[in-house]
Amino acid sequence: MASTVDYTVDSDRATALVTLDRPDSLNTLNDRLIEELCDAIARAEADDEVRAIVLHGAGDEAFSAGYDITPAGEDGEEEDPVPSVDDLLDEFDAATDHVHAVWECDTPVIAAVDGYCLAGGSDLSMACDLVIASEESEFGYPGLRMAGVPPTLIYPFVMNLHEAKELLLTGKVVDAQRAAELGMVNRVVPRDRLMETVFAEVEEIRKMPGNNVRILKQVLNGTAEMQGAKPMFKFSELFDALGHHTEYGKEYYRIAATEGFDAALEYMNERNKGTRPPE
Repeated sequence: MASTVDYTVDSDRATALVTLDRPDSLNTLNDRLIEELCDAIARAEADDEVRAIVLHGAGDEAFSAGYDITPAGEDGEEEDPVPSVDDLLDEFDAATDHVHAVWECDTPVIAAVDGYCLAGGSDLSMACDLVIASEESEFGYPGLRMAGVPPTLIYPFVMNLHEAKELLLTGKVVDAQRAAELGMVNRVVPRDRLMETVFAEVEEIRKMPGNNVRILKQVLNGTAEMQGAKPMFKFSELFDALGHHTEYGKEYYRIAATEGFDAALEYMNERNKGTRPPE
């Protein structure tokens, strides 16, 4: 079975290249890819010759369009399209391992984003230490129009509260330039200069003492954790599981399983017009 994550080391640049390799599925995150991504991050961190990790998606359509929510089991047979709360809790706990792996990795991780960077894909990119995006990139969490919250609520820790609300209270998708204005992206460049720009940042990192870079990353991420990042990561998993189990969330799953995701999204868009929370 083909790997879903490609791992290579560019020795000249002291860089591990980690590629999400499911281009036919817009590099969506399934259980296998998440496990292989965690392994790749650990492998790079254990390599003393690697000074930086570059994370990108195969193809030019997507960094990652988020979690793979196709209603099928690992053997390809359809499961119950409406998972239980317990199933969702187990799923979301395991489904965020890769975000924690990137966040906790001592080696700097740079996201090279080209194309869609949505939902769980945006969580992953923002857990990285730097984000360089092509002009064709798009960011956001459109799945929130169905239910739930981002299972790793990292948005308020990379942008201010009003900016986080602009995205999360609407579920809208923004272009790369707006993402940079919101603080999701460090730099926006033409597609043909993306990797050149990423490796230029790697060279800047390599001018620093390696142990000092590790210390600085721990201190900076630790500051966010002292402000509540780690507890919020956990709480958001719980809230996401519960949010997916609303009556309309269940109906979304059923429609997606029987009629497809376009029909499910159309259902949610129509349902949500003028909808108020129950009294």
